[in-house]
Amino acid sequence: RLKPPYVAAYVLLDGADIPFLHLVLGVEASEVRMGMRVEAVWKPREEWGLSMANIDHFRPTGEPDADYDSFAHHL
Repeated sequence: RLKPPYVAAYVLLDGADIPFLHLVLGVEASEVRMGMRVEAVWKPREEWGLSMANIDHFRPTGEPDADYDSFAHHL
């Protein structure tokens, strides 16, 4: 469904203990980096079910990157 290049990355939500694999779009693949702040882009509400599939993808927020120490133990 997607034309390469695209990025599938482990996303660690603030306050979560377990990262999960999801798409990161809206930025060149070469610009995606560890600690990049992202936000969910949700599917239309009428398409929602009871799963993570409600999130279409993640995109950069433009906020400063997370501090390395905040995610280092998940590597």
